[in-house]
Amino acid sequence: MPGLPKGTPVALSGRVLRVTQDNPGMFTGPGTNTYVIGGAGGPVFVLDPGEEDDAHFDAILRGLGGREVAAVLISHTHRDHWPLAPRVAEHTGAGIRAFNENPPFAGGPRLKDGDRLSSGGATLVALHTPGHASDHLCFLLEEDRAVFTADLVMGWSTSIIAPPDGNLNQYMTSLERLIELGNDGIDILHPGHGESIKPPLDRIHEIYRHRQQRTDQALDAIAAGVATIPEMVERIYTDVDPKLHGPAAFSLRAHLDALVEAGKVRESTPGRYAVVVTEGQDVASLIRRARANSGLDSDQAMELAVEETRRERASKE
Repeated sequence: MPGLPKGTPVALSGRVLRVTQDNPGMFTGPGTNTYVIGGAGGPVFVLDPGEEDDAHFDAILRGLGGREVAAVLISHTHRDHWPLAPRVAEHTGAGIRAFNENPPFAGGPRLKDGDRLSSGGATLVALHTPGHASDHLCFLLEEDRAVFTADLVMGWSTSIIAPPDGNLNQYMTSLERLIELGNDGIDILHPGHGESIKPPLDRIHEIYRHRQQRTDQALDAIAAGVATIPEMVERIYTDVDPKLHGPAAFSLRAHLDALVEAGKVRESTPGRYAVVVTEGQDVASLIRRARANSGLDSDQAMELAVEETRRERASKE
């Protein structure tokens, strides 16, 4: 994965500068992107100042170029996005705005979905987009037809969804909201990590399909008798570096929670999952699923489906 220039403000448009922090890692990719948003005359917005770091603080000041700061904005309160915010706010005299009701910093008025912020020739609309985090915001920059997607959509990787604060069903709904914006004519996405994404809809649809595929794979694995998260990770994430199987387990839990919410799967005992078989359900469909995804022969698949049916009915007695 190629790195982005660190410590150097990069102009993405007449209203957007990107400053990438030198904090590459498993969850941050090439580093956290801080954005300075607004016209040459200011005042401007600073979005996601990143982690506490002297070099990045100095780089943000270079990006400001002496312009006044209208507000410091936080997309969500994961620690790679906000800890430098209090220092930037104190230095510039700006307030810190976020969606979180109890942020880990002294914030100004809470941002709500649909709030409009205008300054320096830039109009931002706050979009509450939970899923990766419950307090996650994207920001629509109306003049550029651009969306700052933070960790909802990234080009270099998919987002980790770690329950209980992360929720896959909410994440999918947030992606659907971006798709609607894309259909209305959004031109570009500026993510919290990695390069900007253009055209935006291709990448959003790709992530949406990927999440649907992972959910289907989880359901297939459970139908085939793979009952625990470690076993499912080994089976499903064959295309992922084993070093990332730990984070993958968090995301898999989000997929399982979504299946439980949908009534398709239940946690039969702590840490073990089973397909929910409702009265009158076509057991043959479970047999076909098990055979297609586990290599079982017909007799083995029949035994599996019957056993799942028996367990489900016994649990209701």
